Amino acid sequence: MKEFQWPYHSHDKKIFFSKIALAESYLQKCGARYIGKVNELGTWMSQDGSYMIEHMEKKIWKFKEEYIRVDRVYFSEKPFIVLEFSKKKEGPYEDADPFPYDMSDVEFEQEIKSSLCIK
Repeated sequence: MKEFQWPYHSHDKKIFFSKIALAESYLQKCGARYIGKVNELGTWMSQDGSYMIEHMEKKIWKFKEEYIRVDRVYFSEKPFIVLEFSKKKEGPYEDADPFPYDMSDVEFEQEIKSSLCIK
């Protein structure tokens, strides 16, 4: 397996990762507490069919009785953001519905709130 390469020409990696940080700031704004972080290896299939590994650091948040992490999904058109939820800090984590990173900040915050079941 080869090291992960950003697969998009028309989507900026720095902007995408800044949206992950924004998602985490919205979690905190909604009352989630920072618990810690975990390092993981993500495995992705590239467009040529080969597999790549990505070293990922995910922050763990606690909101009410659930643990939450912000993750990413690399769809062919563009990357999406997804919140992962678990009853235990160590997991297993289940994904909520992914949403595009490039929506307006207002829509983006609403997606976070919707995933947290906040109106």
